[in-house]
Amino acid sequence: MTMLRARRLVSAVVAASLTVGGLSACRSQPAVAVYIGQGGPITEHRVQQIWDDTSDLLKAAADGRPARMPIARADVVGLLLTNELYDRVAERDRVTLPATMPYDEVAGQIGLPATADITRLYTENAVLRQTLLQSVAATAPAQPTDEDLREVYQRFADNEAINSDFAAFKNSLQAADKQELQGAFALRDSVESLVGELDVEVSPRYENLELAISSYTDQNSGRSFPIVSVPFGETGSDSQPLVVDVS
Repeated sequence: MTMLRARRLVSAVVAASLTVGGLSACRSQPAVAVYIGQGGPITEHRVQQIWDDTSDLLKAAADGRPARMPIARADVVGLLLTNELYDRVAERDRVTLPATMPYDEVAGQIGLPATADITRLYTENAVLRQTLLQSVAATAPAQPTDEDLREVYQRFADNEAINSDFAAFKNSLQAADKQELQGAFALRDSVESLVGELDVEVSPRYENLELAISSYTDQNSGRSFPIVSVPFGETGSDSQPLVVDVS
C-alpha cells in the first residue's frame, strides 16, 4: 500500500487540538504561549500579531465579502513551535535551508501573499522538514520497529481509515513506505530529544498540541491526520486536528 507518496510541497506541518490541561502555576503566565527552556518563549503577543496579519490579509482579499479564518490560534502556536524546533535540529545537525525558497509557490497554495509571516512559516517548516528527513535518512535504521509501526497502525484505526489487522497492514507496506516512515521516526526522535533538552512546555491554553512529522491524506474524503508526530498532551481518536494539510 503506497500510502505515503503523492504529497505536495506543503505537507502536514502541524496538527493541533485544544483541550485545557494543567501546568504548574509558574508556567501559566498569560503572556506566554510556549516556554522554551533557556531560550526566548513564544509569546501570545507574537501569536496575536500573526493572527491579526493573516486576518487582515484575508479580509482585504475578500474585497468586502465574508472572510473566514481557516486556522485557529493553536495552529499559529504550532507553526511557531515547529519552526523553532526544526531550526534548532537543523543547527545541531548542520543542516541549512536552500538559497532559494518557494515562498511564491506556497503562497499560491494557501491563498496568502508570499510576504506574509504565516506563508514564511509554512514554507520554512515544509522545506526544513524535507531537508531534515533527507539528513536523518542516512543514519536511520534500515527497518522501522514493530512498536513504531503499531503506533502508525493505531492512528489509522483510530481515524477509521483501515479495515485490516496489524499483520496485514505491515505486510502491505512497500519498501519505499517503510523507508519514508523510518525517516519520519528518526526525525520524530530527534525533535523529541530536543524538546526534553530545552524543557519545552506549552501553555494550558494549547497543551494538546501535536506537531506532525508525517501525515496521511485520504484521497477520497480529503481528510488528513498525523501518523508520526510529537504530541504535547493527550492525543487520540477524540482529538480533532484543526490544520493538518493546506495543499
